[in-house]
Amino acid sequence: MLKKDFALKQAQSTNQAQTPLPDLRKYPSGTARKKAFLKTVVPVIEKVNQQIMEERNWLLSVRTNAKWSAQELRRLTQICDSYGINCSNPKRINWDKLLSRVDIMPTHLVATQAATESGWGTSQLAQQNGNLFGMRCGSGCQTKKGKIKGYSTYSSVEETVTAYMKNMNTHNAYESLRHSRAKQRKSQDELDSVKLINDMKGYSELGSSYNRYLKEMYASNEELITQAQKRAATRS
Repeated sequence: MLKKDFALKQAQSTNQAQTPLPDLRKYPSGTARKKAFLKTVVPVIEKVNQQIMEERNWLLSVRTNAKWSAQELRRLTQICDSYGINCSNPKRINWDKLLSRVDIMPTHLVATQAATESGWGTSQLAQQNGNLFGMRCGSGCQTKKGKIKGYSTYSSVEETVTAYMKNMNTHNAYESLRHSRAKQRKSQDELDSVKLINDMKGYSELGSSYNRYLKEMYASNEELITQAQKRAATRS
């Protein structure tokens, strides 16, 4: 459901076990399938968000540095390159823009969107391409045999979630969402998923009707996602 120009370089988790997407079609539609899907994706979303928060907290801790060590500069450059920000001169960094990009997407929102885009992990795109978010790969991508042409392919849940996060945090189409998130950060600790859904423009060609449907999905599955979060926390 993404527009065609949403191709991004795929990021991969390192030094961690990768989670394959199971065949969720074997579960009956309804609560059983939803729970199986959330059991798979929610721990990964939490893990990716934790990695992003580690980067964000580090940036906040060094933001006022008068001097930078070589190690700090290397890490700064790595983060900035990953998020499409020029940080060649630490004294001239646009910190507001950088921090508006290096931030999490709430687990409830990500899980809701993954469920919506992939039919709770049962869509052809999810099963063949490992693609939970309907992300296109652009005109220049090479489609492997047995995969759906024109859509990105991922080998693990970590890959598709990480690519989604990078897309939301760097693509120009989601500037209004990032602005809304930054405003929320200044006024409160917890991010409001519903407000972010309202400010999510450009993700789907369905426009505002897509946002309305996402909010309905969020409301009807909020408790199941919360339960999956709690289970993930006890296992970590």
